[in-house]
Order: sequence, then structure tokens, then C-alpha cells
Amino acid sequence: MKLNTFFTMILLSCLCANTNAGGSKAELEKFVGTWTGEYAHTNNSRKDSWVQTRKADGTFKLVYKSYQYSVLSSTEINEGTWWVEGVHFYEKQSGKHDQADKYLYQFIGANKIKFTEISTDKKTSELIHGYSFIDTRLE
Repeated sequence: MKLNTFFTMILLSCLCANTNAGGSKAELEKFVGTWTGEYAHTNNSRKDSWVQTRKADGTFKLVYKSYQYSVLSSTEINEGTWWVEGVHFYEKQSGKHDQADKYLYQFIGANKIKFTEISTDKKTSELIHGYSFIDTRLE
């Protein structure tokens, strides 16, 4: 009997952890769709732009273009997974890096999301706010 109770508790805790990690369905739906954005680097000689399609199943496709002095210098197509945990949005590109990118997010109306990169200082465990950008819904 004790073993059966133990397995039931493990199963319930796994289900609860999975539900909490994913965010509410209504919240996740706000991220789904095709989005575009751009980022001008501080030296103004480089600009990046992208079109990203996020699906409800937690996958994405990203077409990323870099420009040097307004001339297209590279195009990358990446795929991966995305998810939300609490106030953080995560994005992990398939085959890239060991860790997912982590962002704070803020909805600006129904068609814009502001993302701010978040990382943690490995020595002090202090949160570091990185660059920010805005995604705009295309569809």
C-alpha cells in the first residue's frame, strides 16, 4: 500500500511541475504566431532583423538576417523550442548552446512584446539585464 501511495505522489508532483512550468494556456497563446523585429547595435554599423514563427506546440522557426552598413551580410534559419516559466520567456535553438536564452517579457498591447535578456553572474548569482528588443505580430 505504501509503495502505491508513493508512486501516486510522484506522478502527481510530475504533473503539477509540468503544468506550472508551461504557464497558462491563455498566456502561452499570446506568444503564438508570426513575429518580426530588429535590433540596431550600439555602434550603428550593424543591424539585425528577424521573422519568427512560434507554434502552440512550443516549437519555433527563426529567419535571422544581419546587415553591415545596410548591406545583408548573413542569413540564418534556426529552429528550436520556447516556453514560459513564471515571468520568464525561454528560447532554446536546436543544436546551439547548452542553455536556453532567458528573457523578461512585457506585452505592449495585443501585437507587441518587449523582451529583455536576463543572465546570471556565475560568481555572484546576481541577475544581469542585457539588451532589449520588441517583437511585432505580423498575422
